[in-house]
Amino acid sequence: MIQFDQIGYLPPTRSDAPRSQGDGAAFSALFAQTRSEVRRFIEEGGTQAMPLSPEGFALRNASINTSPAGALDADKHAFIEQMQPYAREASAKLGVASEILLAHAALESGWGKSPVTKANGQSAFNLFGIKAAGGWRGERAEVLTTEFENGVSIKKMDHFRSYADYRSAFQDYATFFSESKRFRPVLGTGNSAEAFASALVKGGYATDPAYAEKLLKVVDTIRSIKP
Repeated sequence: MIQFDQIGYLPPTRSDAPRSQGDGAAFSALFAQTRSEVRRFIEEGGTQAMPLSPEGFALRNASINTSPAGALDADKHAFIEQMQPYAREASAKLGVASEILLAHAALESGWGKSPVTKANGQSAFNLFGIKAAGGWRGERAEVLTTEFENGVSIKKMDHFRSYADYRSAFQDYATFFSESKRFRPVLGTGNSAEAFASALVKGGYATDPAYAEKLLKVVDTIRSIKP
């Protein structure tokens, strides 16, 4: 599972100091990353496995008073509507309910707001955090991620698959599971989110000890709002 590097403390700045264009770009990037961090924190239930940075807490508290109550739900509806055709195609190939595949994509990408990003800032359209290991011959994106080793989170650089679009991401995802011996138990799990999540964890898809629990929460969310 991809969990992007969290923002550290910001140094104090003088309010009367001039801001260069470079500073403005850096601030915009920082704000975007912090907003994604807050969004994922809310969607995953705010577990200790993913604490908010100080900036994240400030943005979350501000958004409680200023953001429309239905903003996040609207984003989720949009994500489901956009990805549902691709999820149905993958569902037919894997024998797994489309809403479970949608939930997996939503969890890994922060509902499409935090997909793998290439060095030039463009999206790699990698909704599922599949790494560019083994015989992968397509494009790659190098990303700073958080992994869990012996219950401790560590940050490291890793390479992930890059796609031309979201349809390609879902198609490769279906092929990945179809051809993997390690994840064979995933196939044919149907409507059982518990069986799907268990197969992912046992196969080593993610190192986060709370991964299955987070995935099941997203499945419940999608089932409650999916048309």
